[in-house]
Amino acid sequence: MAGEETATVVVDTDKKRKAESSPPDGYVCRLCSTPGHWIQVCPTKKTGSKRLRKTDHVPVPGQDPSPDDIERAKELQKIPPPNCFCGIPSRLNKVKRSKEGGDNSRAVGKYFFFCSKKRDDETQCRFARPVEMELNKKQSVGDRTKEKTTRSKHGKWGDGKNTEKRKYDKGSENEKTEKKPKLVCKFFAKNGSCKKANNCEFSHDVQ
Repeated sequence: MAGEETATVVVDTDKKRKAESSPPDGYVCRLCSTPGHWIQVCPTKKTGSKRLRKTDHVPVPGQDPSPDDIERAKELQKIPPPNCFCGIPSRLNKVKRSKEGGDNSRAVGKYFFFCSKKRDDETQCRFARPVEMELNKKQSVGDRTKEKTTRSKHGKWGDGKNTEKRKYDKGSENEKTEKKPKLVCKFFAKNGSCKKANNCEFSHDVQ
């Protein structure tokens, strides 16, 4: 314990000494390119995950995600994940390689919902659902909701459909009237009336 405390004191003393002392003439901080302070106490210094790391890597098309791919992935992350066979919410991942199909697999480059358990977990299920299935399901639900709203607003047939139905019924009645045979109904000719009225297949014109 004593050794650890001594080491800590040495580090703190070193930082304090750097903060209080001034660098020699000609010394320039590599982080901010400004003279007058040591690099250890530079106000622009970042540590941990927030530190900006410079890289010379050039994005490779087809391997590295493009800005459009990143935006699409952000939109897909907004989709509520379905429950896997374990009964827990799944996680969305992009397939980079396939054990069964290899590099020629159609699943490579596609997004799937998988079981969210760790790979080394023996209870991990084999749930794998394409993200397109969830998108189609969401679109179908939206279409059904829109259809119900239209029906409740305009009636069962809707405003346009109801108009077309009335036109069809009216046209059918006219065709039925025109196609009536010229043969006079015997009951109407004898009694002056017929029980079938307009539904009678014979003509009631006795003139």
